[in-house]
Amino acid sequence: MSPLPQDSFPSPSPLPRRDRHGRGLRGPIMPPTVPAWRTRAERFDDMVSMEVATYRKHLGDVVDRLDYAVLDVPESDPTPWEDGIPQARFFPMEPGTGVEGRIVFYRRPMEQMAPTPGTLSVLVHMVVTQQLASFLGRFPEDIDYHNHS
Repeated sequence: MSPLPQDSFPSPSPLPRRDRHGRGLRGPIMPPTVPAWRTRAERFDDMVSMEVATYRKHLGDVVDRLDYAVLDVPESDPTPWEDGIPQARFFPMEPGTGVEGRIVFYRRPMEQMAPTPGTLSVLVHMVVTQQLASFLGRFPEDIDYHNHS
């Protein structure tokens, strides 16, 4: 049996191929302009940012003395004084860095505690309030902007 000549094989097309059902390439399900386009992590970041911005209006420049970060999960196991998996942690910063500390919020533990997006926003509010109050040496109910509306 002799091999087939090279010109009998179709050349690869530089254009994208249609799928086997002939419908062509599919586009995104949602356009980037709709809110559902954003990932859960991006929406969580937005919740934390909105809370910090609201506290900046409520408490003033004291909020700017801190740095804020979001991680998916804690990088280490809970310490003996933490009850369960932490939702956030405060880390003091070295003098001369321009900020006094960093609050790191952990997305996955909070998402697992909150069964719905509405309860997640309430939980984020509570955790941000607790962390800021702890940093300021005040009670959460004293700084909570919901109590002062």
